[in-house]
Amino acid sequence: MRNGRFARLMTGILVAVIALSMFLPGVSVEAQGDAPPVLILPIDNADFLPGALFDFRVEVHADALPDDFAVTVNGVAPADFFSVEGTEESWEFGSEDAPTPAQSVIWRGVNLPAAGDYTVEVTAGGETHTAVWAAREPQAGTAKNVILFIADGGNLPFFTATRLVSRGMVDGYYNDRLSWETFEEIGHLSTSGIDSIITDSANSASAFNTGHKTATNATGVYPDTSPDTLDDPRTETFAELVKRTRGMSVGIVTTADWSDATPAAVFGHGRDRSAGNRAAYVAQVLDGGWLPEVIMGGGAGYMLPNTADGSRRSDDRDMYTEYEAAGYTVATNATEMNDALAAGVERLIGIFRPGDMNVWLDRNVYTDNLGDFTDQPGLVDMTIAALSILSTNENGFYLEVEAASVDKQLHPLDFDRALADAIEFDRAIAAAAEWAAANSPDTLIVVTADHAHGFDVWGTVDVEEFNAAQDDIARRDAIGIYNNAGFPTYVDEDGDFYPDNWNPSVTLAMGVNNIPGFTENYQVSEVPRVPAVTTDDGLGVDNPEDDPNGITLNSNLPPSSTNGGHTMQDVPVYATGPGSAYFGRAQENVEVFFGMAAAIGLDPLAEGGMAATVNTDAAPAAKAETGTAGVGGLDFATILLVIAAFAAGFVVRRNRAEA
Repeated sequence: MRNGRFARLMTGILVAVIALSMFLPGVSVEAQGDAPPVLILPIDNADFLPGALFDFRVEVHADALPDDFAVTVNGVAPADFFSVEGTEESWEFGSEDAPTPAQSVIWRGVNLPAAGDYTVEVTAGGETHTAVWAAREPQAGTAKNVILFIADGGNLPFFTATRLVSRGMVDGYYNDRLSWETFEEIGHLSTSGIDSIITDSANSASAFNTGHKTATNATGVYPDTSPDTLDDPRTETFAELVKRTRGMSVGIVTTADWSDATPAAVFGHGRDRSAGNRAAYVAQVLDGGWLPEVIMGGGAGYMLPNTADGSRRSDDRDMYTEYEAAGYTVATNATEMNDALAAGVERLIGIFRPGDMNVWLDRNVYTDNLGDFTDQPGLVDMTIAALSILSTNENGFYLEVEAASVDKQLHPLDFDRALADAIEFDRAIAAAAEWAAANSPDTLIVVTADHAHGFDVWGTVDVEEFNAAQDDIARRDAIGIYNNAGFPTYVDEDGDFYPDNWNPSVTLAMGVNNIPGFTENYQVSEVPRVPAVTTDDGLGVDNPEDDPNGITLNSNLPPSSTNGGHTMQDVPVYATGPGSAYFGRAQENVEVFFGMAAAIGLDPLAEGGMAATVNTDAAPAAKAETGTAGVGGLDFATILLVIAAFAAGFVVRRNRAEA
């Protein structure tokens, strides 16, 4: 029943897109006479590093390529310009009842040979469509290593609450700042993607790692309309670049399943982050011919052949065996990880749970929630372990570290668990900064979030008064705002930066701006929260077992929602070390890639991948004003065609917690 409604909805959207295009004169998606719609990927206004590899696809939505079909790059046929022959492909997309035919030519593994602008022209059915790309001048920097820390789903109010809970306050003055708040540079990043103002982790983390915007659920590709979600035009990631051109080491550390969106953005290429593609991402590391030295997180289900209990693969590949054959030492708990470090291993893959790892609060306070997995390392342990392995490479390293459960706990409105993991994130950054100061001051450290949740604090809650209340009016009366808020009563007597009491007498009135229908008591839950559940009719409703004594809150989300969602707000970015000045401004999330590249002086075309002149503090290059005006720098042709592709159902939106 749901699939039928979904198909009808998607068909309606596709019809609306086509209808809308008729009222936009000059837009390349408009079909006038025999002129078919054309999609050029990468999109107009895309930015590149010269020498970075990418795939170039042209789609023509017609039964056959028109007789006048022609493609040029700066006036030269692509086969001559790139010295790569194109491959013709055909498929259908859209509804089963009225599919749209597509013809395509793709040139894989190409690059732009020098800095400058490149004009792509596609002629089809008597019309010419244009995209302009910009290859930026490489900048030489002095950083040897790069560490990118991502608090998935964090925002500035959430970090403020983390500071209050972790550091405390006296007379309105915080006792201390979070570790990254002492960094030299502070800026903020815009997070929207090419398909929506609201992004997910795959899209935004992919922007960090490639310098290209993409769409919701996609990493390392520009989404096309083909049925195969793994054949879309690829963009080379920062990790792949530094491996290929500089021989640097690469590490991935996360508290999520390591094939999840944010860690997968380091290496993965596909437009759908769901289960099938996660299994493919796990294989892409080995099949792609380059090997990160460190992989740590959860995700054992995608390592096991489909014949094994707990497997989430559809094939019989035993990835543990394959990774061992590729030279990895496998660790399945903290003890084995430490043993591997003591043995001086060169490659380590640590997979510590079937899915995501348990959060700090359950690993350290509510340990009955751990089940059989009582020996998991924390984010600090994994970060230090990764540094000890990666730092043996004299060419330097790139390490991405994700505090995944900030997001994964904000979705189910489990704010205490999210805050505890944010404190753990702070401790991991402090440990990395201490390591860099002692061992490698030429290390750039960048701290940010891939997207935001609409979190904030508006007061405090008298817990005893709240729990004694018999109705919502009395419960609300236990919430203090302005001068009645006072201060929460968290205590940290042992000085470990975590509260000793996670259920204080006065706690925070906190929440997010988009919610399902649920109840809230503003107190820590001894078990992971499930605030809302789904009825047989597919509606999200309050879970009576979650919080029976809470204030009743009505949903402001679509009816099927059972979790909170992401927001479009900018996220903060902090940086320290050589090249950090690049980040002290307001800019798009793609600039994380270009800032990291500038810091290490990455030039894929130069010998040893090293740029020639030092200019790491230069402002990002201005984007060219080209193409028909649109939204977010895209022309309407691209916007409409991308929406049409998604409406066809090949990039599936899920009503679930997306990290």
